[in-house]
Amino acid sequence: MANPQDQTEATADLVRAVADYLDAQADKRGGAGAGDKATKALTAAVADAQADAKAVASTERAPVTQTKEQVTALRAANSYEGVTTSKKANAKIAAAKGGVTDVGVSPDAIKMGTVTMHGMALGNVLATPLVNGVRATFASINDRGGVLGRRLSLVDCDDGPGEVSRSKSCIKKLVTQDKVFAFLGYSSWASASVHADLAQYRIPAIGTWAYSQTEWQDSYMFPTHMSMIHEAMAGAQWVKNVIKPKTYALVCLASPEMQLSCNAAAKILDASGSKMVKKLDVGISETSMSAQILSMRAANPEHIVHYVINPATMVKFMVEAAQQGYYPSKGISGNHLAAEVLGSLFGSHPVNRYWTNTTYKLWGPEFMAVMNKYARGNKGLNHHIVQASYTGALIFEQAATAVGPNLTRERLMAQLSNGEVYSADASLDQRFSWTPTERYGQNWNPEMGQGREYMYKYTSANTVSDPNGTPSGFQPDPDQFVIYTNR
Repeated sequence: MANPQDQTEATADLVRAVADYLDAQADKRGGAGAGDKATKALTAAVADAQADAKAVASTERAPVTQTKEQVTALRAANSYEGVTTSKKANAKIAAAKGGVTDVGVSPDAIKMGTVTMHGMALGNVLATPLVNGVRATFASINDRGGVLGRRLSLVDCDDGPGEVSRSKSCIKKLVTQDKVFAFLGYSSWASASVHADLAQYRIPAIGTWAYSQTEWQDSYMFPTHMSMIHEAMAGAQWVKNVIKPKTYALVCLASPEMQLSCNAAAKILDASGSKMVKKLDVGISETSMSAQILSMRAANPEHIVHYVINPATMVKFMVEAAQQGYYPSKGISGNHLAAEVLGSLFGSHPVNRYWTNTTYKLWGPEFMAVMNKYARGNKGLNHHIVQASYTGALIFEQAATAVGPNLTRERLMAQLSNGEVYSADASLDQRFSWTPTERYGQNWNPEMGQGREYMYKYTSANTVSDPNGTPSGFQPDPDQFVIYTNR
């Protein structure tokens, strides 16, 4: 470990060097001193660092904690826009900018954007509650003072059924016309196709729904939901451990992401000795599932696993299966159907024979209290992606507060990527970190949002949350509630 005294001396040398540089620049301007706002802020930061250095020099040997503070001050002086600016320098820089620290940020407001596929099937009960949920969470944050006094607002853009060109147009509009600071959520089938757009505008998206694994791999995206591939892995591990079917079938959306998800599930189940007897690939807008159900009856799997993500498709499957009097002997499981409205769509046919895995515990008193107060139109319509957006908004509040008054996109992204673990509220019981380990490779933390989920059993057609936030119609699976991608 380096000697603290050596670090102190090196710090002092660097601070003096920066001070000399500023003096030289002032001489070039005819001795008028620091001219532009940035230079003034830098000069102030150097003054703070020099003052800290004098305080340290007054002791025979500076403690390590003081040395760290001094290094922080130096970094503020050396790169006044960097993420590591001291609190004092940070405040001065923000003041020098008049509080307008980046696009969409003013002294008393932060404008956020989101893209939502309101034109999807069941969009009124699935997409609209998402936007309501974000606005509700923002309202709750504003009521407790906003983010360091800045109030949050949201501009929503509808990309129809999640069509890629419309989604890209939404990004362009939100960035260039509405001038939003960042995105909060991105709930569209097009989320896998906009990485280049985010990079082009250098704008982050926090609280995305992780439909695509690439959302986890994009440095501009900060998902607050397990990716579909990881959900398929966790769900398959549960099927292997609990259902133990001799035969199984898959229902898979005919999209690259959901095909990868089904492949991941099949790999785990095949290795367990279970035999796949049928795989159905379905479209995003199937008008009927009757023929597919007939083929399932012929294949006769003990258990069916679905990774379709589109609720409307599986609703059709369940309704038409009831009409045909069909259900596999060991039930059906799959993801993305943890929703208060599910019981009114599924009915009683799957009761006690259907399971869904989801990123958060259902539903949570804090989450439901915010929705009940600020998004009354969401009553009976909340779902797990609303939970993800709610968590994303709270994480944005935490990260932006940590960044301080000099809030910029670059500084926010650096804060979110620095290895800190961000938690949902305690009742939702989930954690996230966007380090390379979590984003790439095979070594993600099994106790965080890419490695751990929850399995709920569908026990009643009344799935509207109880007033205290506990689930109704969804009960923790009695055999294995907490599920993992790796076991």
